[in-house]
Order: sequence, then C-alpha cells, then structure tokens
Amino acid sequence: MAGQKKVLFLGLLAFLWAGVDTEGKEDEEETCRLLGKFDLNGYVDAKNHTLIIGGMFPGHSRIIPANKSILEPVSAKCEGFNFRGFRWMKTMIHTFKEINERKDILPNVILGYQIFDNCFSVPKTLEAVLVFLTGQEENKPHFRNSTGAYLAGVVGAGGSSLSIAASRLLGLYDLLQVGYASTYPMLGDKYQFPTFIHTVPNDLAHCMGIVYLLSHFGWPWIGIITSGDDYGNFAVDTLKFYFQGSLLCPAFSEVIPKIFSKEKIQKVIDTIEKSTARVIVLYASDLDLGPLVMAIVHHNITGRTWIASEAWITSAALAKPEYFPYFGGTIGFAVPRADIPGLKEFLYDIHPSKDPTDVLTIEFWQTAFNCTWPNSSAPYNTDHRVDVIGQGDRLQGMSDEFCTGQEKLEELQNTYLDVSQLRITNNVRQAVYALAYALDRLSRCEEGHGPYIPGNTCAYIPDFEPWQRLYQLHSSQQCRMVPFNP
Repeated sequence: MAGQKKVLFLGLLAFLWAGVDTEGKEDEEETCRLLGKFDLNGYVDAKNHTLIIGGMFPGHSRIIPANKSILEPVSAKCEGFNFRGFRWMKTMIHTFKEINERKDILPNVILGYQIFDNCFSVPKTLEAVLVFLTGQEENKPHFRNSTGAYLAGVVGAGGSSLSIAASRLLGLYDLLQVGYASTYPMLGDKYQFPTFIHTVPNDLAHCMGIVYLLSHFGWPWIGIITSGDDYGNFAVDTLKFYFQGSLLCPAFSEVIPKIFSKEKIQKVIDTIEKSTARVIVLYASDLDLGPLVMAIVHHNITGRTWIASEAWITSAALAKPEYFPYFGGTIGFAVPRADIPGLKEFLYDIHPSKDPTDVLTIEFWQTAFNCTWPNSSAPYNTDHRVDVIGQGDRLQGMSDEFCTGQEKLEELQNTYLDVSQLRITNNVRQAVYALAYALDRLSRCEEGHGPYIPGNTCAYIPDFEPWQRLYQLHSSQQCRMVPFNP
C-alpha cells in the first residue's frame, strides 16, 4: 500500500512538472509570436549593400476606411493609385542608379534603398518608420536596422503632416530625414525636429507671395479654402495675418476635410455659391482636392479666379480639358522645374512581367490601361468613400478585360510619364543627392584633420553616429545650394 502511494505521489509530481513545462513553453511561444504585420508595398534593394536610404512616397491617395465590425486593429489597405507619387518613387530609384554609377561620389560604397508607399496618410507613414526602426514588418518596435544594412537617412514623407509624424519618431534616434514636399515652417524648429531638413521653401514665403500677388492685381475681397491639416491650417492663419496689413479682406474661410464627408464638401460649395467673392485662394494638395473639384463641376461653378498653392498649381490631375471651364486661368507659384537626364527612359522601362510580386507596377499597369493583369488579385479604380457627389460607392474596380502585356506606354498620357514639369520630382532627386554628398564628405575625412574633437578625429562608414552624418550634411557645399528657409 505504501508502495502504491509512493507511485501515485511521483506520478502527480510528474504531471504537475509537465503542466509547468507546457505552460512555460506556451508563455515562451506567446512572447515570440508575431503580433501582426503591416500591409506595406514598395521597393527594397539592400542585399550586399553597406548603406541604405529609406524613402516614403504617396503611391496612393488615401487609405480605405476601417471595417468597424472588426475589433482588432489591422493595417489599412490603400486605394486611389497616384501616378505622380509613383513617379517620385521611381525617381528615387533612378537617382540611386545614377549615384552608384558615378566615380566621384562614394566610389567605394554602393547605396541601397528601402522605399514604401505611405498612401498619403499618417498611419501608413508611421508604419513605414517603424519598419525602418524595428528590422521587420512587426508592429512592436525593437529599434534595430530594418534590412541588415546601415540606415543612413530617410527621404520623405511627402506632405507636412506626414513628415511631422515621421520626424517625431526618427528624431528620437537622430535619424536624418530630408523632406522633398513638406513646407510647414515649424519643421524648421530644431528643438522639435532636430534631424529634419528640406529641399523646398516653406509656407511663410509662399503665403507672403500670394498676398503680394493679390495686392498687385487689386483684388481686396478674397475667399480662402484650405485642407484640414497642418499645411492648410498654417496657411489660413498666415494669410489672415498678412491680410491685416495689406488692405485685403477674407470673404470666407472653409476647410476641405481630410476624411471625406459629403456634408462638409456641400457646405464648402454652398459658401462659394453664396459669396460675392470672385477670387479664391485654394491652399491644399492635389490629392485632397478630388471631391471638391468633382463637386464644383457637378454644381457648374464658374466665373471664379483661383489662386493655387504650389502643391497643385502644376498637377496634371487638374490640368484636363474638362476642368478648363471651371479652373482655367488659375494663378499660383510653382516650385522651379528642372530636367533630369535619363529619367524618361528609366520611367518607360517598366512592365508587370518583370516581377510578378511587384504589386505597385501591376496596379500601375491595370490603372493606366484599364485592364486586369492575369492572375492578379490587386484591385484598382476602387473608391470606398460613401456617396461622392451622389455616385454611391464604387467598390468594384476590376475590369472584365484582361491585360495582354502588349499595351503601349507610348500611347499613354498620364502624370507618371510626363517629364516636362519635373518640380517636386527634382526635389526628390536633390534630397537623395544631399544625403549622398554628406556621406561622401564623411568618407573622405583624413585622421588628424577631421572635424571632431578631441584630436580632430574622423567618423567612418558604416561605423558612425547619426549626429556625425547630420554635421556633414549641414557643412556640405551641396546643401548650401538647396533652398531652405528664407
């Protein structure tokens, strides 16, 4: 009997030990489980590269509203393919190709890249930043390099609100960020954004120029419409401030909602129709203007002179014959244009068959030629916004006609292939070159003649601190050629 009790006791101990061991393994598996992955698209070339540079561009114009029936947060999907933003992506890749082929810049270093589509949204921008910092597409940060190569800096993220969101995180780790389209003056505050610089003038100079323009033509009664973000909010406050000393009066001030609302768009339309102002400043990105432009056409609002911000004055999205009766004669200040050798040929060198996993190129092809690529599940031409000017939801954007692969890019007329007005596109190129010249200057340092004390030491690629790269950027001749704050 005593022997049986002893066996039962040992069996119980074994059972309890097995339970504890299983529980420990479950806990271990729980802590190691991938909690979620971001749904990000883009381009990566980091294999066997010493340094990489990150990039963020609006390859789409918006994210699809979240399904409220799903309680667990999920990474949003995007819609509204943006040919202009896609061209910016490709321009960054072309610039890397150009730099890597040169012998006078970083001759012993091949630069790689990691580029993401941020869908012109803050959530996607932050997802991209976390991937740069964490090392993989997890939504729990580990703050290590994202590709195995050293992250030398980031180009982006597009609009001012996007760059602000990105810089709040990147600045914590002294990661250099170069903006190509962010004009919000507060980004020049080195206390808040110590590692952010940009290759485009800020909105103070732009708003002042608009006031001078209005005064020059003797237009005192002005309507103001802005986007509902940092870009638009700063503009309306600054314009009203400058109006006070220029004998100009704001007839009204309205806001384009960042999240589509038929009621809010209708309120803007009602204000325009009721106002006696015939000159209206429209300060917003071309990606924010879509619903308002459609509503203006729908209500046949003509006879206005529009003053455009730099974000849409040269946008091909509005430079269409069907919009001329409504927006013809628009005046605005544009970013200086430039020619980029070899870019046109590079942009034409694109085809979905080259890489079946290249989702962005497949969607580009489908959207451009209005056909469905065989075996593709990538939707296009969808619009989940509810009841845009009474059209209802356009949830199905797949064409019944299949792409053959024989479609001719030469027959297209869209923003992606238009290289006649390279403005923000050139800013992208300048941003990449600014980082490359800073790294080149760092690589040519001679020990004993370096800028760092004590001992006039140097920093070396890839073993350098982020602040040392920032120093080289500020002291570079290339940077002094780039227009910063006036």
